[in-house]
Amino acid sequence: MDDTRLRLLYDLSCAFAEHTELHALVPSVIERARDLFKADGASILLLDPEQNELYFPYVAEEDAEAAASLLRLRLAADQGIAGYVLKSGSPTRSDSVRDDPRFFHGADEATQTQTGPLLAAPLVCRSATIGVIEVIRRVDAETFDDRDLEFLATLASSVAVAIDNARLYGQTKESKERLETTVDALTRDLARRDREHAIIGGSEATAELLQLIDTAASHPITVLIYGETGTGKELVARRVHYTSTRHDGPFIPVNCAALPQTLLESELFGHRKGSFTDAIDDRTGLFEAASGGTIFLDEIGECPPVMQAKLLRVLQEGEIVPVGDTRARKVDVRVISATNRDLAVEVSDGAFREDLFYRLSAFPIELKPLREREDDIPLLVEAFVEHANAKHERSVKGLDDGVIEILMGSHWPGNVRQLQNEIERAVVLAPQGGSVGASHLSPDLIAEIAHMPVSGLASDAPPESESGDTPATLPLREARARFEASYIRRVLISNGGNVSATARALGMSRFMVQKKLKEYGIK
Repeated sequence: MDDTRLRLLYDLSCAFAEHTELHALVPSVIERARDLFKADGASILLLDPEQNELYFPYVAEEDAEAAASLLRLRLAADQGIAGYVLKSGSPTRSDSVRDDPRFFHGADEATQTQTGPLLAAPLVCRSATIGVIEVIRRVDAETFDDRDLEFLATLASSVAVAIDNARLYGQTKESKERLETTVDALTRDLARRDREHAIIGGSEATAELLQLIDTAASHPITVLIYGETGTGKELVARRVHYTSTRHDGPFIPVNCAALPQTLLESELFGHRKGSFTDAIDDRTGLFEAASGGTIFLDEIGECPPVMQAKLLRVLQEGEIVPVGDTRARKVDVRVISATNRDLAVEVSDGAFREDLFYRLSAFPIELKPLREREDDIPLLVEAFVEHANAKHERSVKGLDDGVIEILMGSHWPGNVRQLQNEIERAVVLAPQGGSVGASHLSPDLIAEIAHMPVSGLASDAPPESESGDTPATLPLREARARFEASYIRRVLISNGGNVSATARALGMSRFMVQKKLKEYGIK
């Protein structure tokens, strides 16, 4: 073995001792191997045991296009000369692959090149063959000799040990990063979680919701929760997770609308060191951090088209690709998403991918707005008073007579979240040991109530009966129903009978509008 080759082995042993990250080490190794063998190309093929395939993670080629093609290529683990070496565990030399029946011609077809002489040696560590190292020359070039093959086998032994050590280090590092990311996400999540997590309500709508949640929790199906802002979509997602078989795994919520596209991709899928300016180290994404548990993608309708395509891959293939990486990683995570948009309309308008929509909405759960389940308000108020007392060290005993009727007659555009904020404010203003009165309600709520007709909703005229007469008084629920039917009919007519346009104008889902039309017999 000449001095040049001995020097390479010495340099490599020093480098292997200093570097534990494959992407910082192996590319330089195969570049030097290509130069040393006076070869046109050198590459390392690693075994993917799950797919039983060989792939090219590291390539040194004079032809940049050929190198790019090899990086995308996969072949069955028993194909080609590499497959033979992988199976036999012995190095081999082929002076002319065109005449070698073991050669896999798909590599030349992919790279648009012609391979001539070839050397291949197995990468063996801990009694297992993890891949193959190859060097090649183009057709009609000078052949390699036995000394070349012997040296490649020696080099392969060192490279295999280095790759195995780097893999073990990488697995440990990934586990540490995943744990850190999970802890960070759960800590942030815990900081903004309310003390009360139960779904409260005695209405028929709430009973139906709880049945849907139990069904979704008992099946590993993708869930899409849709409803107006403040209806408790994240609360429902938590209930699905914590009553499912994944309840021991993490629940990680992500607000897709709160992050720009580039940061959202890095947050969800992770990134490799140096993949962008601030990527000073590798980082595990939230999909990997949620492994074994659930990731909740809130405001999924805000995802830009590029991210929609990447999310579709996760749902279809169960794998993610970190920013700056070329290799996919398998993830075991349940996806629950939520939106306040009508995604069916978004699909028809071309703003949301149809294939992703159907993947996400395998099991849809619609949350009704608070104004459509007023029977839940008394129970919610009771719970919110108790919560606010504990949070602010108060001793408010409840509500004065008539206040609950005021609350039940409000429109609540902010839904349950608005009601909770209203009660919390009122509890702080009410006297210790006393009760919440109308004077403790917010000015906005009082103004809304003051301008309401009997129906409980703003209108230019009182609700009319079907005969056209205007009754002086009606039970609140009946008056509101009459006004709602009349208003929906007018909006439907103004939109030429188009249900989707009517839904947008009313701020409701298309499904809910259709339900109301059927309920009120509107055609």
